[in-house]
Amino acid sequence: MKLSKVLLSTQQFEAIKGFYGSLLGLDVLEDQPSQLLFQAGSTILAFRKASPQDQPYYHIAFTIPANKFSEAKQWVSERGIALFSKDGQNEFLFENWNATAFYFYDPDGNLIEFIAHHTLNNTTDEAFGSKNLLCISEIGLPVDNVSQVVKELTETFRLRLWSGDGQQFAALGDAEGRLIVVDKHRPWFPDGRIPGVFDTRVSIEGTDSALVVLQNGLYELRST
Repeated sequence: MKLSKVLLSTQQFEAIKGFYGSLLGLDVLEDQPSQLLFQAGSTILAFRKASPQDQPYYHIAFTIPANKFSEAKQWVSERGIALFSKDGQNEFLFENWNATAFYFYDPDGNLIEFIAHHTLNNTTDEAFGSKNLLCISEIGLPVDNVSQVVKELTETFRLRLWSGDGQQFAALGDAEGRLIVVDKHRPWFPDGRIPGVFDTRVSIEGTDSALVVLQNGLYELRST
C-alpha cells in the first residue's frame, strides 16, 4: 500500500516550512497562508492551519533506503536535530517487521520516524540526502474503537492486518505503507506520550477515498 498524501494541522507555518523545507530539504509545492505542501518522495506532506484551540501533534514515518540507516542518523544529527533516546539507545529494531528506526521531533512536537525496511529493494549508492526520504510510509490514527475501525477499513480499502492484535494496535497495509490504528489511550512508542486526536486526512494510492480522523476521535471516508 502506498500513501499518496498526508494532510496534518499546525499552528506554526513558518517553523514547519523552515524545518521541512530548509532543514530537511523537501521541495515546497505550495506555500499559502492556509496551506503548505511538500514533496516527500512519492508522498505529498501537507499542513493546514489548525483550529485556534488546538495544539496538534502526530506520529508519521518516512521510509529511507535499507542500506542508509547509519548515514541517515548522521545526516539528521548534522542538521542540529536531536535524536530521541530511550534507555541510552537512539535506534530501535523491529524484529517482526525486519526494520530499524530512529525518531526525533519537529517544531510542533510531532514524533517523526525514519525507518529502514530491510525487506524492501530500495538500496542506493548515493550519499544520503533529502531525496532519500522515499515516502511517508506510516501515519498514526488514534481512535475510540480499534476493532471497529479495522473492520471497516479492511472492508473498504481491502487492506490486511499486517501487524498487531487488532484490538489495541493494528498496522494495516504492508512494508510500503501502513495505517497505524491505535486506541487513543495507548501511549506511542517509544516516547510514551498519549496520542492526540486531531484533524488528519490520508489519501491512499489507487483509491477514490481518503480517511479523515475528526476531533471527536471518530473518522469518516470522503472522496478525494
